[in-house]
Amino acid sequence: MTEKLFYLNGYSTEFKGTVLSCEKSKESYHIVLNQTLFYPEGGGQPADKGTLGGVAVFDVHEKNGEIIHYAEAPLAVGIEVEGKIDWAHRFDLMQNHSGEHILSGIICKKYHCDNIGFHMGREGITIDFNAKIPEEDLGWLEERANQAIWKNTPIDITYPEKEELEELDYRSKIELTGEVRIVKAGEYDCCACCGTHVKLAGEIGIIKIVGVQNYKGGTRLELLCGKRGLAYYQKIHQAAKEVGRALSVQEEKISLSVQKLLLEKDGYIQELKKWKWQVFMHRIEKLPQDVEDILIIEDELSGKDMTALADLAVEKIDGRAIVMTPSEDGFAFVLVSRKMDARKIVEILKKTFDCKGGGKDGAVQGKLTGDRGEIISFLQEAGYYFAE
Repeated sequence: MTEKLFYLNGYSTEFKGTVLSCEKSKESYHIVLNQTLFYPEGGGQPADKGTLGGVAVFDVHEKNGEIIHYAEAPLAVGIEVEGKIDWAHRFDLMQNHSGEHILSGIICKKYHCDNIGFHMGREGITIDFNAKIPEEDLGWLEERANQAIWKNTPIDITYPEKEELEELDYRSKIELTGEVRIVKAGEYDCCACCGTHVKLAGEIGIIKIVGVQNYKGGTRLELLCGKRGLAYYQKIHQAAKEVGRALSVQEEKISLSVQKLLLEKDGYIQELKKWKWQVFMHRIEKLPQDVEDILIIEDELSGKDMTALADLAVEKIDGRAIVMTPSEDGFAFVLVSRKMDARKIVEILKKTFDCKGGGKDGAVQGKLTGDRGEIISFLQEAGYYFAE
């Protein structure tokens, strides 16, 4: 059994330990000490990082009571080594884990639900609840959680006796036996937990919800606390300043300014479409009298636009019209025919190109992959007039 020094003082960063074993694996060395400050991955919290005798430790796991340090180089069995914890990494985890407890406690009480999933990654925290959390409630939840920070609420860790534990109202994902470690954050939360935490909620700095989504019939929240939350605000604020400068408006008026621009953009798009259709109609009216089949290629046409343009063309020529627009992997197309089953034309295209499409006898739509010039040449040889 490895003595867990991180439970004695979560703020300690240096210690000494004796190497009990050192085994080589494919990509690292697995080192076990008699005691350690390194917290092993568990309960949704990542492992500590740091050094042992100057050797980098990049991961830590617990197995059968032994804490295994994943190190980049070996250490001799029996020697005493000095261990150093990466404090910035440890404190970041403490801030975020404590912040998660406070918010989860508030949510579980308000919605009478359970926290059924928790993961702390490099980018942030995700928390899963088996209840629907209305998006309009997120502001209130954030403010309530940050009240714990403003009050500098103590976060206490205890190991209650069995009788006391039976009377205690606390959160736990599983049925627990033996010694139970309880982490209590004032009126906000009481939870069984094996992770590292700050002593006072004020050390968390900020609790910020940055994402929400429906998940497995409940809700998944994305959370940032402490330095991560500050970095998020700094990034968003910088982006807001840059957008404000670009629009020549104050930051608090960016939303209104962008909405106005989008409305103007929609107006311009509609105006452009109107002029574009006038050009299309003019081109079709000017087609030679002997044209029976036509190929039209235009940029940025929707499926609805392609169908309307193809219908317009066959009304003029009373034959077949293929309208194409470039897509990511070739061309999207609509084919309208009045003198031959459109599906048969697709079958002809398939013999030369990678072509997929479906529809009814008079009209089909699909995708065509191939060189633009080769497609045009093929269809011109088949009698199609290319309306440039």
